[in-house]
Amino acid sequence: MPGDKTMHESGADDSEKMKSDFSGRHLIDLITLFVLLGCSFIGVAITNISPAMSHTYWVAMVPVFFIASLVTEWTHVRSGKYPWKTVVWNHSLQWLALLAAAQMVFVIQQIGRLNNETTGLILLLLFALSTFVAGIRMGWIFRLAGLFLAVGLLVLAYIERYLWVLIIIAVLILVIHHFMTRHSRQESQGWTKTPDR
Repeated sequence: MPGDKTMHESGADDSEKMKSDFSGRHLIDLITLFVLLGCSFIGVAITNISPAMSHTYWVAMVPVFFIASLVTEWTHVRSGKYPWKTVVWNHSLQWLALLAAAQMVFVIQQIGRLNNETTGLILLLLFALSTFVAGIRMGWIFRLAGLFLAVGLLVLAYIERYLWVLIIIAVLILVIHHFMTRHSRQESQGWTKTPDR
């Protein structure tokens, strides 16, 4: 019947639109994950090589993580789930709190209560915790980045030659991302399928 055909075409269009939106979100998520992992990897390396320089690096990374969090939340803003002003305000508070905590660690170091190596590790811990907590609200990308930072911290504390371990961890995170995305795509396609009559 013409009505059934029209409904079928409309359903097909909706399905294609959902697939397109999912692919766009997936690309944005993948780029964001690469940026966060890359910045985290460089930060862990700098913390190990020059703890004194790590303070400057991690403070400079606060705006990067802030922008990445806004990019991740943009799909929710565009869909009308959250108001844009609320998203900016919440993320500003969260990452400014991290920046303030990092500055307090640096003050404690300047008065001689912390050495350079310990300061670098504490800054790494602060970033790991803040990133993971952000991921609880925003999604798995920041949770994975937070876990990577936490594992990097433990590796730095216990293993002197650690770079190959971090590379393996980063590869595993990307593999997990691939399978999670594939599973989500299969579920999305399953929801859009209509039973045959």
